[in-house]
Amino acid sequence: MIKRFAQPLRFLMSGGLSTGVHWLVMSLLVLAGLTAEVSTAVGALVGALVNYQLQHRFAFRSTREHRSAFTRYVVACVINWVTNLVLFTALHRLTDLSVAPAQVLTSAIIAILSYTLYKRLVFNEPSSTPSGH
Repeated sequence: MIKRFAQPLRFLMSGGLSTGVHWLVMSLLVLAGLTAEVSTAVGALVGALVNYQLQHRFAFRSTREHRSAFTRYVVACVINWVTNLVLFTALHRLTDLSVAPAQVLTSAIIAILSYTLYKRLVFNEPSSTPSGH
């Protein structure tokens, strides 16, 4: 039972640290006068760079080569980044949620999307079965 939850727990720990980096950068940029949308976009990018190493080595303990894993990770990050920006903007502008609640809700949704993409696309182990079998 513990083994079943070990990977999701490592994912959450790694993602939590990366999200903290995202929010820290976002907060600093908002305080510096940038718009909330630009701030969250830049914060997400910085958080993604920290997240790759944590997810590859710690959370998923992947043996997939970095060339393959990082390329897939970039695709997942683009999906997450665009989703983050669209969701945050919709929540912040269309529902009048303030910056923090809009980002907390957005981050929760992105966490679910990220785990799914990482597990199925990015850090899954390459098949050792020859193609066609």
